[in-house]
Amino acid sequence: MSLMTREDVLRELELLPVWQLKGQLPSIKSSIQNLTALTPESETFVEPPPPVTPQFEPVIEPAPLDSRCVEEVVVVPTRTEPFRLLINDDATVAFVLDSAIESSNAQDIETLLSNMLKAINMKCNIDIPNANIDTFNEQAVKLVMVMGESAANSLLGQLQAVDDWRNVQSANPIFYQNLPVIVTYHPAFLLSNTTYKAKAWADLCTAKRILQNLLIH
Repeated sequence: MSLMTREDVLRELELLPVWQLKGQLPSIKSSIQNLTALTPESETFVEPPPPVTPQFEPVIEPAPLDSRCVEEVVVVPTRTEPFRLLINDDATVAFVLDSAIESSNAQDIETLLSNMLKAINMKCNIDIPNANIDTFNEQAVKLVMVMGESAANSLLGQLQAVDDWRNVQSANPIFYQNLPVIVTYHPAFLLSNTTYKAKAWADLCTAKRILQNLLIH
């Protein structure tokens, strides 16, 4: 029995043809140098796939609030203070004033108020000392004249001084539910600050002019 050669064994195992190396294998050092020479611009560089991003959002528990870091929020009271409401004879103008002011010169305040109304030919037959927004909304007037800071803030829902309201209305008209509003000083303030009477007179003239334009149209 003849001995089988290595080639016979490979052929018997169906492992032929045998692949033969035509050139010398590169050294390990040269292989490493060739591998490190590859750049992303090389044609043989294959960029690894991006990492898979989880399809859920992590749940982050909110940190406890530090009262020292919370900015103070000022809550503006809206329409909470009662006010005095006057309606003129033909129900075209509503005069909204600060509520009854306790003062030793109350009669002087009323006299000045009466003179201010006479100056623009107004006479009021309705006087509600402690009115509110609902009472005001029942009046079908065309113009609102507000006298005093508290009354203006109660009606318009913002905290501002009379001077600030006047600055606003000098730049842009003020409206309350489509009714033009003119803000001026309360007679009690004018008694103690007579230099402001000229400004109050200008506001009264503005209100009179607006009312005349409304009645024409």
